Amino acid sequence: MRRRVSAQVPRTDQVAVAFFGDGSVNIGAFHEALNFAAIWKLPVIFFARTTSGWSTRRTSDVTAVANPAADRAAAYGLESIIVDGNDADAVYEVTSLAIARARAGEGPSMIEAKTIATGPLSADPGKYRPDEELAEWLLKDPIPLYRSRLVEMGVSEDDLLFLEADVDAEVEAATNEAKAGDVPGEEFLLKDVWADGGASWRN
Repeated sequence: MRRRVSAQVPRTDQVAVAFFGDGSVNIGAFHEALNFAAIWKLPVIFFARTTSGWSTRRTSDVTAVANPAADRAAAYGLESIIVDGNDADAVYEVTSLAIARARAGEGPSMIEAKTIATGPLSADPGKYRPDEELAEWLLKDPIPLYRSRLVEMGVSEDDLLFLEADVDAEVEAATNEAKAGDVPGEEFLLKDVWADGGASWRN
């Protein structure tokens, strides 16, 4: 509702984007959000990153449709948009179109980007995935793929190496700053989470 007031009512060109994974699409809040966004024609883009068949277990074991987000979007009147999540240009193109639709007052869009998490997480080492399937997806890693595309477009190797070094330095500086900083207190952690700035009123 707050986004509706801040963007739709004053008729600004703001667009809200909600990013989530395929683990979110089987809960009620997902369906409620799509329904209300469609009814009110809110300037919202729902962007689902689906891990092409896996969400700690085979998606087909827990979801009845092949495309967990996009296939359900049609039930709420949203266009079902499926894109290769490893193709940066394709993602940019469909997202740009969705933003234009939202700004034109045509309501929300659902984008389902097919990709996979290739690295282990502390809470999910991903041992359930077959090694050969993971190896196939590693060949589709968007970073080296886009690097090759830039080379084909005429970007020099020296320019790419300079860019990579610049990004590495920026990430390293941000990491060091975060490690050297103070541990956030409760006031910071709960800022803007509740209407009054904290959760004390709930206790």
